[in-house]
Amino acid sequence: MTNPLAGLRRMGGLEDWQPYRAAIGKEATGGSVPIQPQDITAPIQWQLAPSKSHMIRWLLLASQGEKDVTLNFSGTPGDDVESMARCLAQLGVNIEKSESQWVISGVGVNGFKRPISVLNCGNSGTALRLLTIATARLNYPIMLDGDQTLRRRHSETLLHILEYLGAQVSHGTGLESLPYLVHGPMKSGEVTIDVSRSSQPLSSLLLSMPALDGEIRVNLAGQGVSRLHAQLSFELAEKTGSENQMDWRKHINLKPWVVECPDVVEIPSDRSLESFAILYQSVHGIEVEVTNLPSDDDSLGAEILATCAGGQMMSNIDDFKIDLRDSNDLVPPLAAILAIGNGGTITGASHARHKESNRIEKTSELLAQFGLTATPTEDGLEIEGGQTPTAPSELVKTHADHRLWMTAACLATKVGATLSHPNCYAVSDPDFINKL
Repeated sequence: MTNPLAGLRRMGGLEDWQPYRAAIGKEATGGSVPIQPQDITAPIQWQLAPSKSHMIRWLLLASQGEKDVTLNFSGTPGDDVESMARCLAQLGVNIEKSESQWVISGVGVNGFKRPISVLNCGNSGTALRLLTIATARLNYPIMLDGDQTLRRRHSETLLHILEYLGAQVSHGTGLESLPYLVHGPMKSGEVTIDVSRSSQPLSSLLLSMPALDGEIRVNLAGQGVSRLHAQLSFELAEKTGSENQMDWRKHINLKPWVVECPDVVEIPSDRSLESFAILYQSVHGIEVEVTNLPSDDDSLGAEILATCAGGQMMSNIDDFKIDLRDSNDLVPPLAAILAIGNGGTITGASHARHKESNRIEKTSELLAQFGLTATPTEDGLEIEGGQTPTAPSELVKTHADHRLWMTAACLATKVGATLSHPNCYAVSDPDFINKL
């Protein structure tokens, strides 16, 4: 890595700025909340939150156009979406919000203003990565930060992109890598992107191409994961005029384009959240009707959940295996569904180790607190079926990971439990607690 201070000395007033180094410390407890066991017998309805993957990408694209774009949705946008909107507002983008509709007033590709304070991305890794590249297009220093879990999710690939393309960046080390201090502008050129841990750096570069003045040659390294999320970025960009295509060749050329968004965009619901409806149904043995299920085309790999409705994991198949290479967010709830149902093996999810928590190891630990066994493997979990959850004897540690928290909450509604990190579910579904 090049010396980050070399560029910072040219910024003015930052000559004595040093990289941030966090001391190793204990994980914050974040409080706790008890969930009492319930006797649920009647069918219920379950509404999914809008897809944050779709909504965050559309927010950035609409901001780079030059007209008003209306985003329609059902449910309540999660905190990750709100974090993206808040940061864009700091960059000068006006967003009018109502209950089921947001209107974004585009400022054009060169319309972002210098924020007067740090861009705080909260828990959202997607917002951080998209905004890190987006702000590196600007000719002044900008600082980006996030919450405790995001500070541990360092992206060397992302920062290497900035260096390859001429931007300057400094960052923390050790336990906490954030904040990032970024100073652009970027230039056209050539970059290598490792897509074996995340596809988001590729999406981030693509979605900021409208502001660049030349092509960028991208060399892809590693076996791609979360490929459907990368494909989503290319598909949404195409809807705004992009000619860039994604076919996972080793080399692709990204070209700028003039952003022309549709006047109205319908945001699909987040099908990955259906996994919690299925888990709740499995735990209580009741019917749960999802009222706003998206199409398979908008499900980003979560359509695999159609095979495990009610926890009946295709019982006529021995050694049932589920490949989550493109949908690793399903790991915690799906492991619980398999344990209560007919068992199986989760594979292809090694990149889940780099989410808000190490979701493979922490899923195993969390389920063990409920008396459920799930054995970690290199890229997933092996789970025996026919297990029954029991009440935990201690505080259930959710590690501020919303997917772990929601999994634990669904189990707790059957046997009772006290969970750490209250309210972290709001990252993806602020209405989640009202569904239980």
